Amino acid sequence: MAAASHYKRPALAGFTADQRRRTTILFGNLTPKHEALIEAVFRGSGYLCEALPTPDRENCQTGKEFCNNGLCNPNYFTAGNLIDFLRRLRRRGMTAEEIADRYLYFTIGGCGPCRFGMYESEYREALRAAGFPDFRVFTFQSDTAIRDGSTQPGLQYTVNFGLGMLNALILGDILCDTVYRIRPYEVVAGAVDRALAECLGELAGFLRGRCGYEVFHPPRSGRLFNVLTFLGKTRYHLSAAGWEAALLRAQARLNEVEVDWLQVKPVVKVTGEFYSALSEGEANYNLYRFLESEGAEVRTDPISNLILYWLHQARLDNRRRRGLRPGYWKKELLLGFCEWFWAWQYGRSARRTGGRAGRLERQADLARLGRKYYDVLTRGGEGYLIAARGLDTALRRDSHLLISVKPFGCMPATQADGVMAQVAADYPELHFLPLETLGEGEVHALSRTQMALHDAHKRAREEFETALQSAGRTLEEIRRHVQGRPEMRRPFYRFGGVPGVAGRAAQFVLHAALQMRQGR
Repeated sequence: MAAASHYKRPALAGFTADQRRRTTILFGNLTPKHEALIEAVFRGSGYLCEALPTPDRENCQTGKEFCNNGLCNPNYFTAGNLIDFLRRLRRRGMTAEEIADRYLYFTIGGCGPCRFGMYESEYREALRAAGFPDFRVFTFQSDTAIRDGSTQPGLQYTVNFGLGMLNALILGDILCDTVYRIRPYEVVAGAVDRALAECLGELAGFLRGRCGYEVFHPPRSGRLFNVLTFLGKTRYHLSAAGWEAALLRAQARLNEVEVDWLQVKPVVKVTGEFYSALSEGEANYNLYRFLESEGAEVRTDPISNLILYWLHQARLDNRRRRGLRPGYWKKELLLGFCEWFWAWQYGRSARRTGGRAGRLERQADLARLGRKYYDVLTRGGEGYLIAARGLDTALRRDSHLLISVKPFGCMPATQADGVMAQVAADYPELHFLPLETLGEGEVHALSRTQMALHDAHKRAREEFETALQSAGRTLEEIRRHVQGRPEMRRPFYRFGGVPGVAGRAAQFVLHAALQMRQGR
């Protein structure tokens, strides 16, 4: 019997600077909107880059074929998508060795009870079993990605690259949220998607062309010049005239779409495990498109909320360790500034793209709400976020249905749903649906969603009828008022903000009735 030996992570070829011009970086697991903008920043920074296709059920089956049993479906969809992509390259005539030399996969890892942190080894085992033993997978922890990535000489985290990525994530979030808020009300089917495609193409070209900016020609070195260079590049990427003009052009294009705000639609907020809640494909049964086809307005969770959650978790952890190590105030101030700056830049960008996207969450407020039901220092997955969002939704009454979507067997999400049972019991006005994704069982999952939507539609209709009664106007009178005012049929017409009224149509009725009373 062979002697037992301690496991050692297998050696893997790195990514060197001389490989940058011939090696394509693959990535994925975000929305197509985010991926188009991120790919543009990579390419503008001198990298070859390609986003993997949106994974489908066939990719999931490939993942199950080559991965271990008992994993959650984000692993199966991602591994299978990567393997099927590499197989297509091999069918075009490339050998496994050529593929390993000319491609690599870049992703973010996790920690805690979430199995996301084990995906790197699972990917490598699956790739080995599929005939790609030398393919490179670089998985960096979410809180140390820049530091860990810098150990690969082929990856250069320059100021231009970092600010470009910040722009890509924020603008991807804003476009995603904006489109979901206006598409259900479009008068001409497909108008929003056509406008979005044009905006994405223009913004991607805009970001790609800004990654080579230099403040001084030729570039200067030294402490003073380094500070001036950083400040100059920050202004150029995040607030210069060219940046504002690009965002205003996107706003103008989207604002060409005609909408009818008097369509009664239930507002459905979707939260949950990051991958399942963000996917726009078969990984979550095309949930967003299904909800829209059933007459709902979808509210999504932007990636920026998760980034703010990570930053706030780091602050909470720093406070817990206060007095145990030096540098408390330095870290507290740095993390606080980063949290504030991201939210501030998001708000500025949202206003310049029409102001229809929702505000980012205030993590301190959510932590205060969630603390009643969940230890805010519990790590893994989305932690206290699901319970806090459920409680926040119940108190604000800003949606008619809250859906928490997660992979089957996801431990952190299962814990969160268990806590949500108590939240729903304490706040019966909260309409909550936990939804698991398996990569199969679509009919059952969407059937449960339809049943929950039936009650959401009823709530939205009752809210609308109450708004009409409160306004003292008939629907026909409101429509005649709107008909003579073209600006009221545009996506970025400003109205709403009535506390406790979730539906867009109900808010619009109250707004229009106020105008009519004032003779405007």
